[in-house]
Amino acid sequence: MQVALSEIFTFESIPTSVSLNEYIEIAKSYSTPKSGTFVNGILDTIVQKIKEENHIFKN
Repeated sequence: MQVALSEIFTFESIPTSVSLNEYIEIAKSYSTPKSGTFVNGILDTIVQKIKEENHIFKN
């Protein structure tokens, strides 16, 4: 999840939704299918809060 957030902050050319989807799929591959839901919930909450605070300006 730290790598996902680093990608979201660092690479402005990669849409946030693409980064999230990549790391959700990685979680599913290396753990259980339910891990994707867990990772999605955490990352989406963090991204929404960061967007509200105007720290991310991309989609």
